[in-house]
Amino acid sequence: MKIKRNLQFYLLIFLIILLIGNTGCTIKYEPKIISLSENWQLQPSGQWDENGNLISTDGYAENVIIYCNIPNTVLGAMVESGMYKDLFFSDNLERIPDEWFKTHWKYMKRFDLDNRLKGSYSGLCFDGINYSADIFLNGEKIGASDTIFGAFRRFEFNVTGKLKQKGNLLEVMVYPPKPGDFSIGFVDWTPKPPDRNMGLFREVNLRFYGPVSIDQPFVRSIINQENFDNAELTVENTVINHSEKELTTVVHAVIENIKLEQEVTLKPFEKKLIEWNIDDFPELKLTDARLWWPHTMGNPELYSLKMDCTVNGIVTDSLNQEFGIREVSDYINENGSRTYKINGRDIQIRSGGWTDDLLLRESPEKVEAQVLYTRLMNLNCIRLEGIWGESQTLYNLCDKYGILLMVGWSCQWEWDEYLGKECDRFGGIKTEEDMKLVDNYLEDQVLWLRNHPSIFVWVMGSDMLPRPALEKKYLATLGKTDPDRPVLMACSVRKSEITGPTGVKMNGPYDYVSPNYWYIDTQYGGAYGFNTETGPGPQIPPIESLRKMFPEDKLWPVNEIWNFHSGRNQFNTVGNYQNALIKRYGDSDNIEDFVKKAQLANYEAIRPMYEAFAVNKIKAGGIVQWMLNASWPKLYWQLYDYYLMPNGAFFGTQSALKPLNIIYNYDDKNIYVSNDLYQPRKNLIAEIQFLDLNSKEIFNKEVPFEIDAYSSEKIFEMPAFKGITPVYFANLRIKSSEGRELSNSFYWLSAKNDVPDFKNSEWYYTPLKQFADFTGLFSLPQTEIDSDYTIDNQGDQTVVIARLKNSSDKLAFFIELKLKGKESDELILPVFWSDNYVSILPGEEKELTVKINNTDLNGDEPVIELNGFNLK
Repeated sequence: MKIKRNLQFYLLIFLIILLIGNTGCTIKYEPKIISLSENWQLQPSGQWDENGNLISTDGYAENVIIYCNIPNTVLGAMVESGMYKDLFFSDNLERIPDEWFKTHWKYMKRFDLDNRLKGSYSGLCFDGINYSADIFLNGEKIGASDTIFGAFRRFEFNVTGKLKQKGNLLEVMVYPPKPGDFSIGFVDWTPKPPDRNMGLFREVNLRFYGPVSIDQPFVRSIINQENFDNAELTVENTVINHSEKELTTVVHAVIENIKLEQEVTLKPFEKKLIEWNIDDFPELKLTDARLWWPHTMGNPELYSLKMDCTVNGIVTDSLNQEFGIREVSDYINENGSRTYKINGRDIQIRSGGWTDDLLLRESPEKVEAQVLYTRLMNLNCIRLEGIWGESQTLYNLCDKYGILLMVGWSCQWEWDEYLGKECDRFGGIKTEEDMKLVDNYLEDQVLWLRNHPSIFVWVMGSDMLPRPALEKKYLATLGKTDPDRPVLMACSVRKSEITGPTGVKMNGPYDYVSPNYWYIDTQYGGAYGFNTETGPGPQIPPIESLRKMFPEDKLWPVNEIWNFHSGRNQFNTVGNYQNALIKRYGDSDNIEDFVKKAQLANYEAIRPMYEAFAVNKIKAGGIVQWMLNASWPKLYWQLYDYYLMPNGAFFGTQSALKPLNIIYNYDDKNIYVSNDLYQPRKNLIAEIQFLDLNSKEIFNKEVPFEIDAYSSEKIFEMPAFKGITPVYFANLRIKSSEGRELSNSFYWLSAKNDVPDFKNSEWYYTPLKQFADFTGLFSLPQTEIDSDYTIDNQGDQTVVIARLKNSSDKLAFFIELKLKGKESDELILPVFWSDNYVSILPGEEKELTVKINNTDLNGDEPVIELNGFNLK
C-alpha cells in the first residue's frame, strides 16, 4: 500500500510539472496590484546646508533625508515633512531657494513581497514622472532619463524575475523640467511652484499576473435616441502573452447578467486587440439600458465590467472597469456656435475652470467637496486646462455625481514665457520629436481615462490650434483609441485646414466688467457663441480666508501682498475691480467694509454672466467661468477659495442656474424665463414686484405663462419708471397654479446705468465710462430679523435648518449666513448651503438648509452667525 501511495504521489507531481511546462502557468498565481505609495525617502543630489545652499555635487545629502509618501512633488514632500511651514501665507512661497530644485532628487523605497507572488510575471508601473528619471531596481538600471521623460507619459517595466521576497530596493532619480520641456504649468493663474512640480506626481504600482494578462478595457455605446431603453455596446481589450510559448487563453467578460467569453491564441510575446460586438455577441444589444446623464438631465447611471483570462482553466489575470452608457455628439449651430448633445439632447455647457493644488497634492475629501460644490451651484461641467489629477479621483467623482468634464492641454505649451522657448502661431510643439512626444502623451492619457462617461470632449489646444502635422497625428491616435468622442482642436476662434472652424471663442473678459456687459456685448465675451473661458475677474474671499492669507499689518489697505496673491502679468493687481467697487458702492476705510461690498459685487457680477447665457441658450453653446477653484489662497477667479469657503459669486452662480429661473435682463430691462428641464411647463404664474429704496412697492403684476421644454423666452416687457429712487429692487417669483413658489430671484438695481467703453476694450477687459451708483444702499433703514434654527444628525452628516422672518416694514438686504463651531468660533468647511446672501421683504419668511460632514465638526456644535447690510 505504501509503495502504491508513493507511486500515486509521484505521478501527481509529474502531471503538475507537465502542466506547468505546457502552459507556462503557475497554479498558485494571484492577479494583484500592489501600491508602492508609502514609506519613501527623498534626498537631493549633492551636499547642502540647511538654507538650501549647495556645498558640493558629491553623492546625496545625508543631512537632508525627507520621509514621505507618494504621489508627491519634491516641494510637496518638503512641506509635509515640516521643512517649510505656512508656505502659502503672505509671500513665504517667494522665500524658497530655487537652488534646491536645479539638481535631481532621489526617491528611494524598500519593500518585501508576499511569498505567493514570487515567480509571477510582474510589471512596475509609473503613472506620472515630472520630468525625467533614471530608475534602478535592486541595483539594476531598468530605465534611463534619455528615454524615461515626459510629464504625461505612463511607463511600465517588465520586472519579471527581478524581484526578491525580501529587501527589494527601488531608486528613482528624478530630474526637473527644463525650459522648453512640455511639463505641468499654472500659466498666469498663480506664482510658479519653485520646484516646477518635479517628482513622482502620480501613482507607482507593482502589477502581478500570469503568462497572459488583459489590459486597456474599453466600453463604447450607441444609444437609440427614440427609445432610451435600447443601446448597443462594443467592448474591447488587449490580451498579452508574456511567455516564450504560444498560448491559448479564454477571456471572460461580465456586465451584470451578461456573460461572454472569447478564445484567443497568442504567439510568444504577442499583444492582441480583441473586440466584442453585437454581431458576434447579440447579448450586447440592450433593451433595458440605464443611461448616464449629467445631473441636470437625469441620473448618472454606472455599470461595472468584470474581465478575466484563463489558461487551461487557471485564472492568470483579472480586472474591473466602471463605465457609463451614454453617447456624445457635437455640431455647429446656425449661429456659428459649437453645441453638444448628450444622448441626443442639446445641452448648454455651464462650467468653471479647474486647477489642481499648486503642489499637486490631492485630498479625496477635498476633491469630492469641490465636485459637490459644482453640482450645488447647478453647473454641469468642469473644464480641465491640463490633464489634472494625481489619480483618477476627480474623474471617478464626476462620473458618480453627473458632472461633465472638458479635458485637454493647457496653453502652457503655446507661449514663450511659460514654455521657455520660442513659440509661433501654433505654439511651441514644432519638431517631429516634439510632436511624437506629445502625441504619445495623448495616447497614454486617453487609454488611462477613456472609460469615464463624464469626459465629453478631448481638447487638443487652448489658445492655439495644433500645427497641421500634429493635428493629423492626434486624429489618427484618437481614431484608434477613442473614435466616438468629440474632439475640439482649440478653445479660441480658429479655423483648421483639416477640421474646419472651432466654433468656440476665447475673447475675454478676465477682469471686472459690469452686469449688463454680458447682454450687450457682441464682439468679445458676451452671451453668444461658446465662451470657453471668461469671467468678471477678481472674486475676493470672505474675511476669515483673508486672515489666513495675510499678516495683520498687510490685511488693509490693499498692498503688495494682495498683489502677490493675485494673478500674474495684467492680473497682478485687483486695481480695476477695486476702482469699480469704489465708484459703484463707495470707498472703504476698513477691511470689514471692503469685504462686505466685495461679496455684493461678486454676486452681482457673476449672476448675469450665467443668466445671459441661459437666456440665449439656443444660440450660445456654452460658458466657462474662469475659474472654478483655487490652487492656492488667491484673490482672482474663484467661486470658492482654497479653504473651500464660498464667496458671493458661488451663490450668484447658484441663483443664476436654477433649472427653472425667472431673470431680469440688464440690457432691455425686461423679464425672461429659462427652462432647463426637458419637459414643457404650463399653468405657471410670474409675480413681478419692484420696490424703491424705502421698501415702497412701485410695481406689482402677475403674469400667467407657459414655456416649452429646454427653452427661454421673454414673458413680460417692463414699463419705464419715472422719478425712481437712486437704488431700487426687483423681486421676481415663479409660482404654480396652486400658489407654490417654484423659483425666486432678487435684484438690486441702479437708476444710473453702467456704460461699457467698448472702444477702449482690451483683450482681457472692457472699462466703464459711466458707473452705476449703489451708494444709496448704505442709507437703508436698519431692521431686525427673527431667526432660529434646528440641528438634525443624519448619518454621517449634520443638517441645520435656519428660519428667518422679517417682521418689520423694511427690506432686510443681503443677509450672509455663516456656520461656525460654537466653541472654536471657526468656520465649518466644506459647507453646503441651499442659498445664501438672501434679501427678505417686509413680512416675508425664508427657510435655508445647510449640510456639513460630521467629521468636519471636530466634536463641536454648529451655530449660525448672521450679517447683513442693514441688520441691527
